[in-house]
Amino acid sequence: MIDKIKHIFIEETSGDLQVIQRELETAVSESMCSTTVDKVFRAMHTIKGSGPMFGFSHLPEITLPVEMAYRNLSDGNLELSNQIIDKTKDVVSLIQDVLDMDDDHLPRIEEEKQMLIRYFNNINRLNDRTND
Repeated sequence: MIDKIKHIFIEETSGDLQVIQRELETAVSESMCSTTVDKVFRAMHTIKGSGPMFGFSHLPEITLPVEMAYRNLSDGNLELSNQIIDKTKDVVSLIQDVLDMDDDHLPRIEEEKQMLIRYFNNINRLNDRTND
């Protein structure tokens, strides 16, 4: 039963990631609509909260900084850039890789994961400083 539910989580999350990836592919920072920003925020929030229930305990580490950045974007506290869009595409791809592989292969992507976490943590810190 747990495996069936985990499989459903992976399928639904993969579908959400594909939608976001398509929208990000056509987005440029000047024209990215608030709907896309909200979709990215909601997807990261859901993955952060649900992933650990299905054995993906490491996902909140990457999704939380992205979720925070997209909250700041939605609130108008952060300006969207093409670099943020590109790094978000990288995160979406990384999450999909994590969903597709078993834990034995996770060390292969650790360096990329840490780089993306640092990037989003840095823009969130910069945003916090400018809004103080």
